[in-house]
Amino acid sequence: MKKRLLSICLTVLLVLSLANAAMAASQTENSFIPGHVPAETDALQSVTPPIHALVLCMAENDLEYSKSDLFTWKCLYYMLSLYGQMDTRAELTDDTLILPAETAADYACALFPNFQGLPKVPTALAGHVAYDGQRDEYRLARGDEGLAETVLTGSRSLGGGRLLVEGKLTDVADGSTLVRFEATLMPNDGMFGYAVADLKLL
Repeated sequence: MKKRLLSICLTVLLVLSLANAAMAASQTENSFIPGHVPAETDALQSVTPPIHALVLCMAENDLEYSKSDLFTWKCLYYMLSLYGQMDTRAELTDDTLILPAETAADYACALFPNFQGLPKVPTALAGHVAYDGQRDEYRLARGDEGLAETVLTGSRSLGGGRLLVEGKLTDVADGSTLVRFEATLMPNDGMFGYAVADLKLL
């Protein structure tokens, strides 16, 4: 299962249809990669994991983008479940993913702009995420990998370094489009190069 998940995650990063030449022109260098995730990709490709987590979470739970504590942790749980085990700081057991609090915060910085720290884990997610205050780490129940991939299809500049990125979530099995989306990105100096400032399912 672990190898299959890693393969799917890498596919998500690599299967990108970049239809707009402005996309390449807007790439910036990542200056902060403490966990070495994602692997050496350009900045726009590296922001695919948070976009994928947001789209998948919103589509599967019929949610709209917000900055509520519950939405923050639902999306972060998706992102950490899919990509956290690839981080060099992660520990794995058969059913648990263990990550330092700083790692969870590094990932959350890409999901929301102007990130000011992780809120308390909502009671609704107590069965999925637990915080160990003594060790300052999070323990996540390992979920099943999804069989969907995010494909970025184009982008345009909104000025001030911001980008509007278009894409779709597709079924790995047959290539069908599950949902289309638009994501507004803001550059930052976190490990993923950008933060998602807004995301709409179309």
